[in-house]
Amino acid sequence: MLFNYDISLVLLAVIIACLAFYVSFWLCKAGSRKKHYCWPLFSGPTMGCGIWVLHYMVMQAHHHSHIINYNIKITLASLLVAIIGCSLGFGCFLFKQLRQKHYLLPALIFSATAASMHYLGMAAIINAGDWSVSNAHITLSLIVIFITSLSMLRLTHLMLVMTSKNDSYANFCRLGATLTLCIGVAIMHFLGTSKMNMAPVAVSSLAISHDDHIENTIAMTMTILIALVFMLAIFIWFINFKEHLSNELLKRELISKNLQLKQMTQHDSLTQLPNRVYLQSHLNTLFDKQIQPLFIMFIDLDGFKRVNDVWGHAIGDELLVKISKMLSNVVGKGGFVARIGGDEFIIVVCQQTEDAAIQLAKTLLSRISDNYELSATTVDFLSASIGISIYPEHGQDVATLLKKADVAMYYIKDKGKNNVIFYDEIAMTLPT
Repeated sequence: MLFNYDISLVLLAVIIACLAFYVSFWLCKAGSRKKHYCWPLFSGPTMGCGIWVLHYMVMQAHHHSHIINYNIKITLASLLVAIIGCSLGFGCFLFKQLRQKHYLLPALIFSATAASMHYLGMAAIINAGDWSVSNAHITLSLIVIFITSLSMLRLTHLMLVMTSKNDSYANFCRLGATLTLCIGVAIMHFLGTSKMNMAPVAVSSLAISHDDHIENTIAMTMTILIALVFMLAIFIWFINFKEHLSNELLKRELISKNLQLKQMTQHDSLTQLPNRVYLQSHLNTLFDKQIQPLFIMFIDLDGFKRVNDVWGHAIGDELLVKISKMLSNVVGKGGFVARIGGDEFIIVVCQQTEDAAIQLAKTLLSRISDNYELSATTVDFLSASIGISIYPEHGQDVATLLKKADVAMYYIKDKGKNNVIFYDEIAMTLPT
Protein backbone atom coordinates (compact mmCIF):
# COMPACT_ATOMS: atom_id res chain seq x y z
CA MET A 1 0.00 0.00 0.00
CA LEU A 2 2.88 2.40 0.77
CA PHE A 3 4.35 1.80 -2.69
CA ASN A 4 1.56 4.04 -4.09
CA TYR A 5 2.92 7.01 -2.15
CA ASP A 6 5.85 9.38 -2.40
CA ILE A 7 7.72 8.14 0.69
CA SER A 8 9.74 11.33 1.15
CA LEU A 9 6.58 13.45 1.27
CA VAL A 10 4.94 10.96 3.66
CA LEU A 11 7.96 11.16 5.99
CA LEU A 12 7.85 14.96 5.84
CA ALA A 13 4.15 14.87 6.74
CA VAL A 14 4.86 12.54 9.66
CA ILE A 15 7.66 14.78 10.94
CA ILE A 16 5.49 17.90 10.78
CA ALA A 17 2.59 16.08 12.48
CA CYS A 18 4.88 14.74 15.22
CA LEU A 19 6.19 18.24 15.82
CA ALA A 20 2.65 19.59 16.10
CA PHE A 21 1.60 16.78 18.47
CA TYR A 22 4.71 17.20 20.61
CA VAL A 23 4.04 20.93 20.88
CA SER A 24 0.41 20.31 21.84
CA PHE A 25 1.42 17.91 24.61
CA TRP A 26 4.04 20.35 25.85
CA LEU A 27 1.38 23.09 26.00
CA CYS A 28 -0.86 20.74 27.95
CA LYS A 29 1.94 20.01 30.41
CA ALA A 30 2.87 23.69 30.73
CA GLY A 31 -0.63 24.37 32.04
CA SER A 32 0.26 22.60 35.28
CA ARG A 33 2.34 25.65 36.19
CA LYS A 34 0.45 28.65 37.49
CA LYS A 35 2.20 31.15 35.26
CA HIS A 36 1.31 29.09 32.15
CA TYR A 37 -2.28 28.24 33.09
CA CYS A 38 -3.74 29.46 29.75
CA TRP A 39 -1.39 27.52 27.48
CA PRO A 40 -3.53 24.33 27.30
CA LEU A 41 -6.06 26.42 25.34
CA PHE A 42 -3.66 26.13 22.38
CA SER A 43 -3.16 22.37 22.74
CA GLY A 44 -6.34 21.40 20.86
CA PRO A 45 -5.89 23.76 17.89
CA THR A 46 -2.25 22.71 17.52
CA MET A 47 -3.13 19.00 17.53
CA GLY A 48 -6.05 19.57 15.15
CA CYS A 49 -3.76 21.40 12.71
CA GLY A 50 -1.28 18.55 12.92
CA ILE A 51 -3.92 15.93 12.08
CA TRP A 52 -5.27 18.05 9.21
CA VAL A 53 -1.84 18.71 7.71
CA LEU A 54 -0.91 15.03 8.01
CA HIS A 55 -4.04 13.99 6.12
CA TYR A 56 -3.72 16.44 3.23
CA MET A 57 0.04 16.09 2.84
CA VAL A 58 -0.28 12.30 2.66
CA MET A 59 -3.09 12.72 0.13
CA GLN A 60 -0.76 14.87 -1.99
CA ALA A 61 1.88 12.15 -1.66
CA HIS A 62 -0.41 9.66 -3.40
CA HIS A 63 0.76 8.95 -6.98
CA HIS A 64 -2.08 9.93 -9.32
CA SER A 65 -2.22 10.64 -12.99
CA HIS A 66 -3.48 14.14 -12.33
CA ILE A 67 -3.95 16.71 -9.56
CA ILE A 68 -6.53 16.04 -6.84
CA ASN A 69 -9.34 18.59 -6.80
CA TYR A 70 -11.04 19.56 -3.56
CA ASN A 71 -14.21 21.30 -2.54
CA ILE A 72 -12.72 24.23 -0.66
CA LYS A 73 -15.66 24.66 1.72
CA ILE A 74 -15.67 21.03 2.83
CA THR A 75 -11.88 21.08 3.08
CA LEU A 76 -11.85 24.09 5.40
CA ALA A 77 -14.78 22.58 7.30
CA SER A 78 -12.62 19.50 7.98
CA LEU A 79 -9.93 21.80 9.40
CA LEU A 80 -12.52 23.45 11.64
CA VAL A 81 -13.77 20.03 12.80
CA ALA A 82 -10.21 18.98 13.68
CA ILE A 83 -9.51 22.14 15.67
CA ILE A 84 -12.83 22.21 17.55
CA GLY A 85 -12.88 18.46 18.20
CA CYS A 86 -9.32 18.34 19.58
CA SER A 87 -10.01 21.41 21.71
CA LEU A 88 -13.08 19.73 23.19
CA GLY A 89 -11.09 16.53 23.71
CA PHE A 90 -8.35 18.32 25.63
CA GLY A 91 -10.90 20.32 27.61
CA CYS A 92 -12.71 17.14 28.60
CA PHE A 93 -9.42 15.41 29.45
CA LEU A 94 -8.13 18.25 31.63
CA PHE A 95 -11.48 18.51 33.45
CA LYS A 96 -11.13 15.78 36.08
CA GLN A 97 -14.86 15.17 36.56
CA LEU A 98 -15.24 14.33 32.87
CA ARG A 99 -11.94 12.52 32.47
CA GLN A 100 -12.72 9.93 35.14
CA LYS A 101 -10.41 6.92 35.38
CA HIS A 102 -10.36 5.27 31.96
CA TYR A 103 -10.52 8.41 29.74
CA LEU A 104 -13.49 6.98 27.77
CA LEU A 105 -15.22 10.29 27.04
CA PRO A 106 -12.13 12.24 25.88
CA ALA A 107 -10.98 9.18 23.91
CA LEU A 108 -14.34 9.05 22.13
CA ILE A 109 -14.09 12.76 21.32
CA PHE A 110 -10.52 12.48 19.96
CA SER A 111 -11.26 9.36 17.89
CA ALA A 112 -14.52 10.81 16.54
CA THR A 113 -12.69 14.03 15.65
CA ALA A 114 -9.88 12.25 13.79
CA ALA A 115 -12.30 9.94 11.94
CA SER A 116 -14.72 12.78 11.04
CA MET A 117 -11.88 14.95 9.79
CA HIS A 118 -10.49 12.10 7.69
CA TYR A 119 -13.73 11.03 6.02
CA LEU A 120 -14.88 14.63 5.60
CA GLY A 121 -11.58 15.33 3.90
CA MET A 122 -12.15 12.33 1.62
CA ALA A 123 -15.61 13.62 0.81
CA ALA A 124 -14.08 16.95 -0.19
CA ILE A 125 -12.32 15.32 -3.17
CA ILE A 126 -14.19 16.31 -6.33
CA ASN A 127 -12.56 13.87 -8.76
CA ALA A 128 -12.29 10.88 -6.43
CA GLY A 129 -13.81 8.58 -9.03
CA ASP A 130 -14.96 5.18 -7.82
CA TRP A 131 -13.24 5.25 -4.42
CA SER A 132 -14.91 3.21 -1.72
CA VAL A 133 -14.11 1.92 1.73
CA SER A 134 -15.51 -1.33 3.03
CA ASN A 135 -17.41 -1.44 6.29
CA ALA A 136 -14.69 -3.68 7.68
CA HIS A 137 -12.01 -1.06 6.93
CA ILE A 138 -14.13 1.71 8.40
CA THR A 139 -14.76 -0.31 11.57
CA LEU A 140 -11.09 -1.25 11.81
CA SER A 141 -9.99 2.36 11.34
CA LEU A 142 -12.37 3.49 14.09
CA ILE A 143 -11.07 0.80 16.45
CA VAL A 144 -7.46 1.77 15.69
CA ILE A 145 -8.01 5.48 16.32
CA PHE A 146 -9.99 4.79 19.53
CA ILE A 147 -7.26 2.54 20.94
CA THR A 148 -4.73 5.15 19.83
CA SER A 149 -6.66 7.86 21.68
CA LEU A 150 -6.81 5.77 24.87
CA SER A 151 -3.06 5.06 24.75
CA MET A 152 -2.24 8.67 23.97
CA LEU A 153 -4.37 9.95 26.85
CA ARG A 154 -2.84 7.46 29.27
CA LEU A 155 0.66 8.60 28.35
CA THR A 156 -0.44 12.24 28.59
CA HIS A 157 -1.85 11.63 32.07
CA LEU A 158 1.42 10.01 33.15
CA MET A 159 3.27 13.00 31.73
CA LEU A 160 1.16 15.40 33.81
CA VAL A 161 1.51 13.30 36.97
CA MET A 162 5.30 12.97 36.64
CA THR A 163 5.94 16.61 35.69
CA SER A 164 7.00 17.68 39.17
CA LYS A 165 8.73 14.40 40.05
CA ASN A 166 10.82 13.34 37.10
CA ASP A 167 11.26 15.55 34.04
CA SER A 168 13.05 12.89 32.01
CA TYR A 169 10.19 10.44 32.57
CA ALA A 170 7.66 13.14 31.66
CA ASN A 171 9.57 13.82 28.43
CA PHE A 172 9.57 10.09 27.65
CA CYS A 173 5.78 9.94 28.13
CA ARG A 174 5.29 13.02 25.94
CA LEU A 175 7.39 11.51 23.18
CA GLY A 176 5.48 8.22 23.50
CA ALA A 177 2.13 10.02 23.24
CA THR A 178 3.37 11.89 20.17
CA LEU A 179 4.49 8.76 18.31
CA THR A 180 1.39 6.83 19.37
CA LEU A 181 -0.98 9.47 18.00
CA CYS A 182 0.99 9.95 14.78
CA ILE A 183 1.15 6.22 14.04
CA GLY A 184 -2.54 5.75 14.89
CA VAL A 185 -3.70 8.61 12.65
CA ALA A 186 -1.45 7.37 9.83
CA ILE A 187 -2.82 3.81 10.07
CA MET A 188 -6.38 5.16 10.07
CA HIS A 189 -5.60 7.22 6.97
CA PHE A 190 -4.14 4.29 5.03
CA LEU A 191 -7.09 2.09 5.98
CA GLY A 192 -9.49 4.78 4.77
CA THR A 193 -7.74 5.26 1.41
CA SER A 194 -6.79 1.66 0.67
CA LYS A 195 -9.22 1.32 -2.27
CA MET A 196 -9.30 4.85 -3.63
CA ASN A 197 -9.02 5.31 -7.39
CA MET A 198 -9.01 8.69 -9.09
CA ALA A 199 -11.28 8.99 -12.13
CA PRO A 200 -9.82 10.80 -15.11
CA VAL A 201 -11.66 14.06 -15.62
CA ALA A 202 -11.54 16.27 -18.69
CA VAL A 203 -11.62 19.87 -17.60
CA SER A 204 -11.79 23.16 -19.40
CA SER A 205 -9.31 25.96 -18.99
CA LEU A 206 -11.79 27.77 -16.75
CA ALA A 207 -12.14 24.72 -14.54
CA ILE A 208 -8.38 24.35 -14.40
CA SER A 209 -8.04 27.94 -13.33
CA HIS A 210 -10.64 27.39 -10.65
CA ASP A 211 -8.95 24.16 -9.50
CA ASP A 212 -5.60 25.92 -9.40
CA HIS A 213 -7.18 28.52 -7.16
CA ILE A 214 -8.47 25.79 -4.82
CA GLU A 215 -5.10 24.06 -4.79
CA ASN A 216 -3.34 27.34 -4.03
CA THR A 217 -5.77 28.05 -1.19
CA ILE A 218 -5.18 24.65 0.40
CA ALA A 219 -1.44 24.89 -0.14
CA MET A 220 -1.39 28.37 1.40
CA THR A 221 -3.45 27.15 4.38
CA MET A 222 -1.09 24.22 4.91
CA THR A 223 1.95 26.49 4.60
CA ILE A 224 0.54 28.92 7.16
CA LEU A 225 -0.32 26.13 9.60
CA ILE A 226 3.09 24.50 9.21
CA ALA A 227 4.79 27.87 9.71
CA LEU A 228 2.73 28.49 12.85
CA VAL A 229 3.62 25.07 14.22
CA PHE A 230 7.33 25.66 13.58
CA MET A 231 7.16 29.13 15.11
CA LEU A 232 5.39 27.71 18.15
CA ALA A 233 7.99 24.93 18.37
CA ILE A 234 10.83 27.46 18.24
CA PHE A 235 9.08 29.58 20.86
CA ILE A 236 8.66 26.55 23.12
CA TRP A 237 12.31 25.59 22.62
CA PHE A 238 13.27 29.12 23.63
CA ILE A 239 11.02 28.96 26.72
CA ASN A 240 12.43 25.54 27.64
CA PHE A 241 16.00 26.78 27.18
CA LYS A 242 15.28 29.87 29.25
CA GLU A 243 13.66 27.83 32.03
CA HIS A 244 16.48 25.27 31.91
CA LEU A 245 19.06 28.04 32.16
CA SER A 246 17.13 29.66 35.00
CA ASN A 247 16.85 26.32 36.81
CA GLU A 248 20.56 25.66 36.36
CA LEU A 249 21.43 29.10 37.73
CA LEU A 250 19.04 28.56 40.63
CA LYS A 251 20.50 25.11 41.24
CA ARG A 252 24.04 26.47 41.29
CA GLU A 253 22.97 29.29 43.59
CA LEU A 254 21.35 26.79 45.96
CA ILE A 255 24.49 24.64 45.92
CA SER A 256 26.59 27.72 46.64
CA LYS A 257 24.26 28.77 49.47
CA ASN A 258 24.34 25.26 50.93
CA LEU A 259 28.12 25.23 50.79
CA GLN A 260 28.21 28.63 52.48
CA LEU A 261 25.78 27.42 55.13
CA LYS A 262 27.84 24.29 55.66
CA GLN A 263 30.96 26.44 55.87
CA MET A 264 29.30 28.67 58.45
CA THR A 265 28.05 25.78 60.60
CA GLN A 266 31.31 23.79 60.48
CA HIS A 267 33.97 26.51 60.39
CA ASP A 268 35.03 29.40 62.58
CA SER A 269 33.89 32.68 61.02
CA LEU A 270 37.09 34.56 61.99
CA THR A 271 39.91 32.15 61.15
CA GLN A 272 37.99 29.84 58.74
CA LEU A 273 39.39 26.89 60.67
CA PRO A 274 37.08 23.94 61.45
CA ASN A 275 35.04 24.47 64.61
CA ARG A 276 34.06 22.06 67.39
CA VAL A 277 31.21 20.53 65.33
CA TYR A 278 33.51 19.74 62.41
CA LEU A 279 36.21 18.51 64.80
CA GLN A 280 33.86 15.96 66.39
CA SER A 281 32.68 14.70 63.02
CA HIS A 282 36.24 14.46 61.72
CA LEU A 283 37.47 12.57 64.79
CA ASN A 284 34.58 10.09 64.61
CA THR A 285 35.49 9.44 60.98
CA LEU A 286 39.14 8.90 61.89
CA PHE A 287 38.25 6.56 64.76
CA ASP A 288 36.35 4.24 62.38
CA LYS A 289 39.43 3.55 60.25
CA GLN A 290 42.40 4.52 62.42
CA ILE A 291 45.12 1.92 63.09
CA GLN A 292 48.03 4.04 64.38
CA PRO A 293 47.72 6.23 67.52
CA LEU A 294 46.16 9.68 67.19
CA PHE A 295 47.52 12.59 69.23
CA ILE A 296 44.99 15.27 70.21
CA MET A 297 46.79 18.49 71.22
CA PHE A 298 44.83 21.07 73.20
CA ILE A 299 46.51 24.49 72.80
CA ASP A 300 45.71 27.54 74.93
CA LEU A 301 47.52 30.84 74.33
CA ASP A 302 49.30 32.41 77.32
CA GLY A 303 49.04 36.20 77.50
CA PHE A 304 46.35 36.59 74.86
CA LYS A 305 43.94 38.28 77.31
CA ARG A 306 46.45 41.13 77.67
CA VAL A 307 46.21 41.82 73.92
CA ASN A 308 42.43 42.18 74.08
CA ASP A 309 42.56 44.31 77.24
CA VAL A 310 45.26 46.71 76.01
CA TRP A 311 44.65 47.02 72.26
CA GLY A 312 41.10 45.81 71.88
CA HIS A 313 39.36 42.81 70.32
CA ALA A 314 40.04 43.93 66.74
CA ILE A 315 43.79 43.57 67.31
CA GLY A 316 43.15 40.32 69.16
CA ASP A 317 41.23 38.98 66.16
CA GLU A 318 44.06 40.02 63.85
CA LEU A 319 46.51 38.11 66.05
CA LEU A 320 44.29 35.00 66.08
CA VAL A 321 44.17 34.98 62.27
CA LYS A 322 47.97 35.11 62.07
CA ILE A 323 48.35 32.31 64.62
CA SER A 324 45.76 30.17 62.81
CA LYS A 325 47.66 30.46 59.52
CA MET A 326 50.93 29.66 61.26
CA LEU A 327 49.50 26.54 62.96
CA SER A 328 48.09 25.28 59.64
CA ASN A 329 51.44 25.80 57.91
CA VAL A 330 53.41 23.99 60.63
CA VAL A 331 51.02 21.02 60.86
CA GLY A 332 50.61 20.78 57.08
CA LYS A 333 48.36 18.34 55.25
CA GLY A 334 49.28 15.49 57.58
CA GLY A 335 47.32 16.99 60.49
CA PHE A 336 44.08 18.72 61.37
CA VAL A 337 43.77 22.15 63.01
CA ALA A 338 40.56 23.47 64.60
CA ARG A 339 39.60 26.47 66.70
CA ILE A 340 37.07 25.55 69.38
CA GLY A 341 36.70 28.96 70.99
CA GLY A 342 38.50 32.11 72.16
CA ASP A 343 42.24 31.41 72.10
CA GLU A 344 41.89 27.63 72.22
CA PHE A 345 42.96 25.39 69.35
CA ILE A 346 42.92 21.64 68.76
CA ILE A 347 45.50 19.86 66.61
CA VAL A 348 45.03 16.23 65.60
CA VAL A 349 48.05 14.39 64.18
CA CYS A 350 49.02 10.79 63.56
CA GLN A 351 52.60 10.08 64.72
CA GLN A 352 54.60 6.90 65.09
CA THR A 353 55.89 7.68 68.60
CA GLU A 354 55.25 9.99 71.53
CA ASP A 355 58.67 11.58 70.97
CA ALA A 356 57.61 12.65 67.47
CA ALA A 357 54.42 14.20 68.89
CA ILE A 358 56.46 16.04 71.56
CA GLN A 359 58.85 17.33 68.91
CA LEU A 360 55.94 18.72 66.87
CA ALA A 361 54.41 20.32 69.98
CA LYS A 362 57.72 22.02 70.85
CA THR A 363 57.99 23.34 67.31
CA LEU A 364 54.50 24.80 67.72
CA LEU A 365 55.48 26.40 71.05
CA SER A 366 58.55 27.96 69.43
CA ARG A 367 56.56 29.38 66.53
CA ILE A 368 53.78 30.69 68.79
CA SER A 369 56.43 32.60 70.80
CA ASP A 370 57.55 34.54 67.71
CA ASN A 371 57.05 38.30 67.33
CA TYR A 372 53.82 39.36 65.61
CA GLU A 373 53.70 42.58 63.60
CA LEU A 374 50.10 43.81 63.89
CA SER A 375 48.46 46.94 62.54
CA ALA A 376 48.55 48.77 65.90
CA THR A 377 51.45 47.15 67.74
CA THR A 378 54.02 44.36 67.92
CA VAL A 379 53.29 41.40 70.20
CA ASP A 380 56.40 39.63 71.51
CA PHE A 381 55.23 38.16 74.80
CA LEU A 382 52.90 35.39 73.64
CA SER A 383 53.38 31.75 74.62
CA ALA A 384 51.18 28.63 74.85
CA SER A 385 50.39 25.62 77.00
CA ILE A 386 49.72 22.28 75.27
CA GLY A 387 48.05 19.21 76.75
CA ILE A 388 47.98 15.96 74.75
CA SER A 389 45.70 12.93 74.89
CA ILE A 390 46.18 9.76 72.84
CA TYR A 391 43.63 7.65 71.00
CA PRO A 392 42.91 4.87 71.88
CA GLU A 393 45.09 4.85 74.99
CA HIS A 394 43.23 7.61 76.82
CA GLY A 395 39.77 6.95 75.42
CA GLN A 396 37.77 5.96 72.37
CA ASP A 397 35.24 8.77 72.17
CA VAL A 398 35.71 12.42 71.27
CA ALA A 399 34.37 13.93 74.49
CA THR A 400 36.72 11.92 76.73
CA LEU A 401 39.81 12.62 74.64
CA LEU A 402 39.12 16.37 74.46
CA LYS A 403 38.43 16.51 78.19
CA LYS A 404 41.68 14.72 79.06
CA ALA A 405 43.71 16.91 76.70
CA ASP A 406 42.06 19.95 78.31
CA VAL A 407 42.95 18.68 81.81
CA ALA A 408 46.58 18.14 80.73
CA MET A 409 46.72 21.65 79.26
CA TYR A 410 45.49 23.28 82.51
CA TYR A 411 47.87 21.11 84.51
CA ILE A 412 50.91 22.41 82.59
CA LYS A 413 49.53 25.97 82.67
CA ASP A 414 49.41 25.80 86.46
CA LYS A 415 52.99 24.46 86.51
CA GLY A 416 54.44 27.45 84.66
CA LYS A 417 53.00 27.64 81.14
CA ASN A 418 54.87 27.58 77.80
CA ASN A 419 55.27 23.81 77.90
CA VAL A 420 53.73 20.55 76.73
CA ILE A 421 52.59 17.45 78.63
CA PHE A 422 50.71 14.20 78.05
CA TYR A 423 47.67 13.35 80.08
CA ASP A 424 48.55 11.14 83.06
CA GLU A 425 45.88 8.98 84.68
CA ILE A 426 47.71 9.09 88.06
CA ALA A 427 48.88 12.69 88.30
CA MET A 428 45.79 14.26 86.74
CA THR A 429 42.14 13.71 87.58
CA LEU A 430 39.13 14.53 85.44
CA PRO A 431 36.63 17.01 86.94
CA THR A 432 33.41 15.38 88.05
